[in-house]
Amino acid sequence: MRFPDIWIAGTGGTLGDLVPIEQAIADGSYSADVAAATGMVSVAQADAAPPELAVTAGRLAIKEAAERGVEVGPSTLHLHSHSNFQGLDMWPVACWITKELIGLNVEGQPTVVSAASNGSLTSLELAANTLLAGQRDTALITLGDRFAPPVDRWYLSPGMVFGDGGAAAVVARERGLLRLHSIVTETDAALEGLSRGAEPFTASADGQPDMRKRTREFLAHGGISLSEVRRRSGERTASVVGRALAEAEVELDDVDWFITPFVGRALFKDSFLRPLRFTPRNTLLETGLTIGHLGPADQLYALAHLAANDLLAPGSTLLVLGTAMGFTFSAAVLTVPA
Repeated sequence: MRFPDIWIAGTGGTLGDLVPIEQAIADGSYSADVAAATGMVSVAQADAAPPELAVTAGRLAIKEAAERGVEVGPSTLHLHSHSNFQGLDMWPVACWITKELIGLNVEGQPTVVSAASNGSLTSLELAANTLLAGQRDTALITLGDRFAPPVDRWYLSPGMVFGDGGAAAVVARERGLLRLHSIVTETDAALEGLSRGAEPFTASADGQPDMRKRTREFLAHGGISLSEVRRRSGERTASVVGRALAEAEVELDDVDWFITPFVGRALFKDSFLRPLRFTPRNTLLETGLTIGHLGPADQLYALAHLAANDLLAPGSTLLVLGTAMGFTFSAAVLTVPA
């Protein structure tokens, strides 16, 4: 979808402590061979609960937006996204975050966006469409996750290590830090079983999911081979990127920053570079190798990182990719005003 006048007015990001990967290798949590393949250097590990991480990031984003004349208030739409446990069972996490960041009396329903690792771009797309429809003037997006035991951050999903952190963005009309030109999302539901496997549905949660086992079960019995999974995923990635660039009237060679989920070196090359046959000018691959995959927060954390480190040169074009279980694929095009 093309957006004529939607902006990210403020960003925020926060991380746990960066723990060297050698520590995990020494205590037997992570294999040296796997570490060599992924290229992981360290991973963010937090003591704070995920909603607290989201609030910290949210305060930074709200402050930055206010400096640009964009205020967050009772009529602001609030969307919160996460992929892991939020500190308590059966409680309205988005409402608590709203209370902390906006106040006690708000218009509308603070909403959790359940989009797994694609939460940043899914939330941004929902916020942008709401603003475009004239229903709200501003939106606040928050994200926060912590992958503490019994979750195995080291082997939860092949090709990456999961880190703890939060991110946030304030979305507005008319002015901001980054102008959003387009977002395109596609879903290949034939790959949904990669994260479900052969497990039957149950009445309540029982322990932690074994995502690797589920993937093996799907590949053994789902009728789709690993090579077919890669082919279909590559085609979807190329499709959303092509459509998003076309809607933004931008060429791939015009992209200054290529932002993807924070995954290991091999997965970055296989999932994002190979399908596009593209050598980007600038990426945050190395940054991701120091913090890990932050669940749905990767993309908005990346924007906050670029802003905080003065890496957004006037006139720059950003191509931001998202993927998640389901299996969903997104691409967004943003620019820095000249």
